[in-house]
Order: sequence, then structure tokens, then C-alpha cells
Amino acid sequence: MHRNVGLDWAQDSLRVATLQSGFRGFAVEEVRSAALPPDGAPAERLRAGLAALELRPPLGRDDSIAVALPGSLVATHLIALPFSDPRRIEQVLPAEVEAAIPFDLSEVVWDAAILGVPGGKTEVLVGVVRKAALREHLDALAAAGLDPRVVTLAPLALAALGERGILVAQGEPPLTAVLLDAGPDRADLALLDGGRPVLARALTTYNAAQWAAAATDPEARARLLSTLTRDLKISLRSRKTAPQRLLLAGALASLPEAAERLSAETQLATEPVTLPGGDPAAALALGLALRAQVPRGRANLRKGEFAFTKDLSHVRGRLLRLGIAASVLLALGLVLGIARLSSLHRQAAEYDDALCTATRRILGTCLTDYRQAIAQLSGGRSRAAGIPRVSAADVLAELVARMPEGSLPLLDDVEVTTSAIRLRGTADDFGKVEEIVSALRKDKCFGEIPPPKTDRTRDTKKVTFAVEFPYACSGEVPGGA
Repeated sequence: MHRNVGLDWAQDSLRVATLQSGFRGFAVEEVRSAALPPDGAPAERLRAGLAALELRPPLGRDDSIAVALPGSLVATHLIALPFSDPRRIEQVLPAEVEAAIPFDLSEVVWDAAILGVPGGKTEVLVGVVRKAALREHLDALAAAGLDPRVVTLAPLALAALGERGILVAQGEPPLTAVLLDAGPDRADLALLDGGRPVLARALTTYNAAQWAAAATDPEARARLLSTLTRDLKISLRSRKTAPQRLLLAGALASLPEAAERLSAETQLATEPVTLPGGDPAAALALGLALRAQVPRGRANLRKGEFAFTKDLSHVRGRLLRLGIAASVLLALGLVLGIARLSSLHRQAAEYDDALCTATRRILGTCLTDYRQAIAQLSGGRSRAAGIPRVSAADVLAELVARMPEGSLPLLDDVEVTTSAIRLRGTADDFGKVEEIVSALRKDKCFGEIPPPKTDRTRDTKKVTFAVEFPYACSGEVPGGA
């Protein structure tokens, strides 16, 4: 059974959200959490946490899994480019990223997501992780039997909650709000404008011991909230978006006095986020599950040598959708073919009626076979036998088309029939006359062309010429009509 899974691997806990996809959308299947043992290697602690989740069936190769890198492993940079053309962005971005990091590009893996185009400038969020750190993180997941399809940035995964519209009731407009997910060793911010992220960044936070102290000690709580408030205000001032609400997630949502203190400092209505499954602490896991469902479009650090290639089970749903699309296209093509065939039958019937009418008027009998009609119309006993196959206009057009462009004469007299051409004109010199005759001799429909009669005029020094030759493509003998 294929599931879209969001795996939130924190320092002290493990949360998982699973989605079941269908043709009409998706449904939250379940959201679970488990504490991680305090001691042991990362892979051992992760295996213990997965066992404590008691998922049935356990996570396996058929599941599409998304994870977020810890903030200590990944660096984010906001790059502003003075244009919005996707091709130019793709060309320029590598140089911009290399200039922003103290490493060579060959030592890191990076990916980007466009946040918006304010004032014609494109704002791009870039996530960068060293290859050694990414390899170590993936190895720990692999040791626990997991091969994630998506490795992304936590703020962008959090923003997926707004992009997919699960934070508002059906029919309501997209959300314009701030999502703040904070807890031990991490704090992630996503600013949504009409459901789309315009700012996504990590904030300064404290370790597990300081968060534990903040739960009971007012002074420790004040220090922790003061730092979050300061970074939150700085982030909001950098954007012109006016959020309607501040939604809290993670451990921050259950911290005493957090909502009241942040509301007073930011002048925003502040409340814990309401999710379709699980409590506010599961916000990141649910956002990751949504990213697993749609792996393209946002930053995914599984690329290059770390690209997800081992498991092709995720292709099944796509192949099914492609098969349905192909069936629809085949049905539409069949309908179109039948319509065209019907139209051709209709046109053929109209042509037969027109041919029958013409042959009855000329020959006195109805013929619908054009070959029989042509044969009888060409017969000597037919009233149409004297109709030439070509007109004098056709012959004249062919004559003019054969004239060389650089030697066009002044035609004084042209007599054209369907079997002969008599031509008299004036050219610049004898060489031009020869070029004209040579060009006409290349046409197979012009019979043998004798040397023209030429004479030089006294006043203009130009050459007059006259020539007569047969036209052989009308099927008539010289002297015909």
C-alpha cells in the first residue's frame, strides 16, 4: 500500500504523518509521535523511535517519505535577481550561489525555490548542504531502513500547509498568516500571502534544557520568547505582507503564556495552529507528508549523486494517471476520426452530385466517376471535345515565369494560343536576348525554339527581337484554338 509519509526527526522525538492519496485528493491517515532514547548512535535511536511508533504496516519501500534537514546541517540564502525569466534564473543562479558560500560548488548540494517576484525582481530561497553532511544523514536513515524520496528545508515544508489549503475550511480564501514552529534546537518561520510562501527562514532558538526550563521558570520563558519575538519582528519588517494571524506550532504552541506574549508584541491574533490530524506539534510532519505527495516544485536536495533512484514504486500512481490520460486522448481521437470521416463522406456525396449535374448538362448522362467523365468529355463526339486543356492565360503565365529576372525584356507584342507563341520585344543587348532564349528552352512545354530575328535600333542602341515557337503541353497540334 503506497503512503505519502512526512517524517519529523527531532532531537528528542520522532513524529510521522501519513496521507492516503486518491483521485479526488488526499486524506490524513494517521499522525503519531514517539520519544527517542537519550543515548545511542543516531541510527539506533531512530530505529527505536520507529519501533515505538508501532506503524502497521511499518514504513517500507512502497512509501514515499519526505524529511527535513536539521537547521545545523543546512544553510539558507535569499537571493534577489533583477529579472523573472526562468531561463536566465537557471543560468545565473549557480554563480550567485557560489558567491554566497565559502565552499566550492563541487563540495555541496543545493536547490532553490522561487518565493515571489515583487517589483519585477525574483526572490529565490536557496538551501545548501555539504555533501559529507547529507551523506551521513542519508546513511543514518538507510541504517534504519528508510530511503526518503524528498529531503527539503523545514520552513518550506511548513509552508506546504498553507499552499495545500488545509489550514482553512473548504470554500474560504487562502490563508495570509505567519506559521511559527519552534522547539528544542529548531525554530522555523513561514510567511504566507494568499496561501503562498513569501518568506521562509530558520530563527534562533535554544536547546532542550532551556526549553524544559522555560516550561516552569518565568525568567527562562521570558528570555526564550524575547529572542523569538525579536527575530520574528525583524522578519516581518522585511516584507510588505500584512498577515492576519500568527499560528504557533511545535513545542511553542503548548508553552505557557507564549500566545499572549507574542500577540502583545506583534499586534497579531495569535493561536495554536489547527490541523486536520494531530496536535500543533505535528505541523512539520504533516507539511512533510504533503511535500512527499508532490515532490516537484520546491527545494529537494536529493539530486545529482544523491538522487532518489532505488525504488520505482512511486511511479505506479503516475503510470496509472498517464494510462487514464492516454485512454481519454484515444477516445477523443476516435471521436474526432469518426467526425472527420463523416465530413469526408458528406463532401464526397456533394462532389458526386456536382459531377453528375455537370455531366448530365454536357453529355446528357449522369456520371459520378471523374475518370469516366474526363474520358467522355475528351472524346470527339462530345460537345466538350473542343475545350482546350489549358488556356492562353496559363501559357502566358508560364512564359512570364520562365523569363530570367536579370534580363527581363520590354514586350512589344505577344500572341499566345494553346499551341503556339509569337513574341516580339526589346532587350538591352544581344547577350540579354540570348539569355532569354536559353531560359525559355529549359521549359519542356516550349517546343523547339529557333534563333530569334534580331536588329539593333539606331536611336536607343537597344536590340529588338522576334521569335515564334510551339507550345507542346496542351495536347493540340499547331493551328488549334
